[in-house]
Amino acid sequence: MQTLIASYLFQNKTCPLPGLGTFSILNATAKADFANKLIQAPHPMVEFVQAETNPRQLTEYISQSIALNFQDAADALKAYCNGLKELIDAGNTISLAQVGSIFINENGKIIFKAEDLPASFLQPVVAERVIHPEAEHSMLVGDKETTNKIMSELLAAKTTTTNRWWIWAIVLGAVGLFLLLLYFLQSNGGSSFGNCIKL
Repeated sequence: MQTLIASYLFQNKTCPLPGLGTFSILNATAKADFANKLIQAPHPMVEFVQAETNPRQLTEYISQSIALNFQDAADALKAYCNGLKELIDAGNTISLAQVGSIFINENGKIIFKAEDLPASFLQPVVAERVIHPEAEHSMLVGDKETTNKIMSELLAAKTTTTNRWWIWAIVLGAVGLFLLLLYFLQSNGGSSFGNCIKL
């Protein structure tokens, strides 16, 4: 019966036990570890609440699994749960395979301690960042939402207006050379640094 209860719990995420309470599986979220480029697996937790729910679906599952009619499966489940309740009330700790253990505390309240899942079920996954430069995606710049294509166009437009001081230097150098050439041509190749007499 324990294996049927565990199987039903893991398949349906909830398992009512008449006279005891209800087991349910709570799914946690996966955790991202950006520093190590890993995503940690979600760690599901089994919870036990002393609120009873309708065991009809569990009874149908038991009757189909071990080929009993519905009433015999309901009687077997009720007898099993009553036996568990008597053992727990007597102060015994009951271990349910793959689920956890149930015991009663000093105040008379039923306490459940979940069994940890094997570490092989909770292996982290390597998460390498993939960048597609041609793909368009939205991004937040300041308080304005825009896309990466619009931002690259905006930044490319700013880089085309570069400083052109070297053009002015070439123009001034050419003007200076032109003036020197004009001066030497007007003086007929003579020099003002010495004695220059035409013959």
